[in-house]
Amino acid sequence: MGEEEHSRALSEEEVIRLVQSLAGESHDELVVGIGDDAAVLRLGGQAICVTTDLMLEGVHFDLAYMRPFEVGWRAMAANLSDLAAMGARPRWGLLTLGLTPPVERELVEELLAGVMELAGAYDLTLAGGDTVASPRLLISLCLLGAAEPRRPVLRRGAHPGDAVCVTGRLGEAAAGLAWLKRGGRRDDPTAVGAVERFLRPLPRVAAGRALAQSGRVHAMMDLSDGLASDLARLCQASQVGATVEERLLPIGDHTRAVARALDTSARDWALTGGEDFELLFTCAPQDVDLLAELVADQEPDLKVTRVGEIHPGRGVFLRGADGDMRDITLTGFDHFRRGEPA
Repeated sequence: MGEEEHSRALSEEEVIRLVQSLAGESHDELVVGIGDDAAVLRLGGQAICVTTDLMLEGVHFDLAYMRPFEVGWRAMAANLSDLAAMGARPRWGLLTLGLTPPVERELVEELLAGVMELAGAYDLTLAGGDTVASPRLLISLCLLGAAEPRRPVLRRGAHPGDAVCVTGRLGEAAAGLAWLKRGGRRDDPTAVGAVERFLRPLPRVAAGRALAQSGRVHAMMDLSDGLASDLARLCQASQVGATVEERLLPIGDHTRAVARALDTSARDWALTGGEDFELLFTCAPQDVDLLAELVADQEPDLKVTRVGEIHPGRGVFLRGADGDMRDITLTGFDHFRRGEPA
């Protein structure tokens, strides 16, 4: 390996694979290790899902257009979404805060109020954590959930011929973020729906449990970095490829309105925007309608949309409205790719 290749900057995917390669062998109690939405531990016959996520000021959020309450809410939502993708029931959480001295009581109270309001909605108990002085505000959560009664649904398991499905609408969070970054008002009728989706996302915990308990979902994960990247990760884990149909992407009116106002592409937000915290899953084509009904039973306004198909091979491709095909593999958010902070 040449010096240039050895020293080049790593992508997020390459960092994860490097950690995975150095982590060593699994033990009997570790059912699922690095590479899925959550680790899975087998303790006393119970499958426990464990996930952690970190949000850093200037990278994941900006207090210029976000309130501390919303930062806390979104941190909890991101972690709950990982448990939802495993079909797990949230149980306990550990919270770490990095606070910049002098610490303002009002900021901490608002931040914790956002964390605890969403935690309470899912009967999650905050069991402990840590605090540290930090040059920038940092919030990190570790959540534990119970996967029952079945084994958690993993990213691996998709088969050629499977339908690729998503819950909800795609691109709204990215539209809301773009609007706020351009200085748009939160209450502007053009963008208020998209802004709300960005600031207070709702993790699909009930839908995830219903899908997992059906026994008909082959692979599942949450949409945090955009459909293009997250579907690529699911396909890599399952050793398959996928094609997405542009005409089937569920893009809402709020997203299209913001895209028109900002003269940008709603389709690109749907594919690469990230932080929708919807669920991405694959199943047999004949099971799509049944699974949509199960999801609607849990969340009546939540739709399931078939957006593509799994096929043999590698890569994720988009079939455009004109029929042209292009490779969109891993074109969503990457923490180590240069770009604007949140």
